[in-house]
Amino acid sequence: MRRTLILLSIIIFTCMAFSTHALAKTEEGDLLTSREILSSTRGYGLANAMTAASSGTTAIWHNPAGITAAQMYSFDASYFYQHDVSGHGFETNVVDMKSNQYVGAGLGFLYQYATPNKDDTQHTIHLRFGAGVPLANNLISLGISGLYSHIKYNGKQRLSQFSMDAGLVIRPLDWLSLGLSAQNLIVGDYKNYMPRMISAGIAVGSIELGLNAMFDVSFNLSADKIPKSGSYGIGVEYVLKEFVPLRLGYRYEGDEHHVLSAGIGYRHDGGIFGLDLAYQHHFEDYSNELLSAALEFYF
Repeated sequence: MRRTLILLSIIIFTCMAFSTHALAKTEEGDLLTSREILSSTRGYGLANAMTAASSGTTAIWHNPAGITAAQMYSFDASYFYQHDVSGHGFETNVVDMKSNQYVGAGLGFLYQYATPNKDDTQHTIHLRFGAGVPLANNLISLGISGLYSHIKYNGKQRLSQFSMDAGLVIRPLDWLSLGLSAQNLIVGDYKNYMPRMISAGIAVGSIELGLNAMFDVSFNLSADKIPKSGSYGIGVEYVLKEFVPLRLGYRYEGDEHHVLSAGIGYRHDGGIFGLDLAYQHHFEDYSNELLSAALEFYF
């Protein structure tokens, strides 16, 4: 226990310079929030209700405490397309929870090129580091992550900022997980670009039935351009024949912003690689669609 606490202290000290990010709306136009774009293909298919359900590479973006959920190496690469801004994006992540049983760590990189308007261009880069520590035989996990975000619009720097998240996952039963995540602990002058938020989630699942369900609720604590009434989402995943996961999700973001999502995947029966596809449709003043595909390796 003493060694674990020392390692946790080192992680927290190292990550104090970093942070996470949630984009609201830019002066140039509407963009997806971080809960929508800073996600994973599996998360897209489950309406991003991942605070208590994250593991492996998905935990880097959703809740760093989830890095400890499974002792494995994992790597993924994905492509996503955001219709309303003609945005093409690429994301890659790697997580190691196998080399050291006392601490797991991961790195994530996301790049998007978008044309919000006919003659405008936007380049977005997100770089994230996350680490998690299991306590009490992984009954409790603590995590922390840092994010650097850089945005250029028509060649001019719009945003260059570090921020930080912290997370907690409690697993009181084999089929039950409870998650808590505090996002954007450092917002600086970007409270509307990077709102401080808190999310809580619950996930229940049965390996025998191949069924998982998850529910999230999030609250905006600082931004003026995102509703403070809170948002919530629910996702359901059913694994058909033990190697084809089917996913459905719904999220309400406030201001009549409803999100419907669906996903399908494939898991190699040897447990080496997988494929995921996801689709999200956003309903509000305008319709927006997001498509994503990912290739994953884990062992």
